[in-house]
Amino acid sequence: MAAGALALMLSLSAWAQAPDAGVPDAGAQAAPRFAWPQLQVIAHVESSDIVEAGGIPVALRAVHVKENIRELVQRFADAFRDGGLYVPPGKEQAQYANNAAMLTALDPKRRITYTVVMMPQPDGTTTLYLGEANHALARPPEAAGDFAPLPPRANGVLRVNAEGSRTLTFEVPLTGQEVQAFYDDALAKAGWKRGDEAGLYSRPGAELRLTHQPGKGGQRGVVLIYQQRAR
Repeated sequence: MAAGALALMLSLSAWAQAPDAGVPDAGAQAAPRFAWPQLQVIAHVESSDIVEAGGIPVALRAVHVKENIRELVQRFADAFRDGGLYVPPGKEQAQYANNAAMLTALDPKRRITYTVVMMPQPDGTTTLYLGEANHALARPPEAAGDFAPLPPRANGVLRVNAEGSRTLTFEVPLTGQEVQAFYDDALAKAGWKRGDEAGLYSRPGAELRLTHQPGKGGQRGVVLIYQQRAR
């Protein structure tokens, strides 16, 4: 799963847990359902998919478009507002690194959030991740059956399930060496074998990838991705 898509789902989960304070009343009559703006599509990066992020069903797709990121930020901001969606102030929008941008809006009547992650490419084009999260269909996320254990004091856990893959993301107050040591031991006991590539583990019919990076306040952000493989 691309890093942009994962960041998108993290932002959608945060919206699900946020209170409704500051969101205007939806009113008695809802506007027509929002439609994404027309763009100059070069290619579909991946097929459309439905994933579950933190118990919330999310329709997710990625496209490669001709427009540059500066043009797209304004295009999507205008489209959200023209579509009758609530767009939070900039300080409440999620921040995204590596020169990429993220924008989220809410349909308060239908309880659907729309998020776009815009990732610039060297040739001036842009890769877009478009997500629609239906909070009205949310269900409590299941902790049982995780494909890998969580270290003690893991927090902010997010579970994302898609066809053929599952993702665990969280933060933990450990160093990179401590995270690596924890999973080298835990995964070996569960029958996983380390691959030649750093952070890659495998066992018959499955592959697991571990990445982690420094976060704020002494925390470390950890991502675990499980994928089924043909035997």
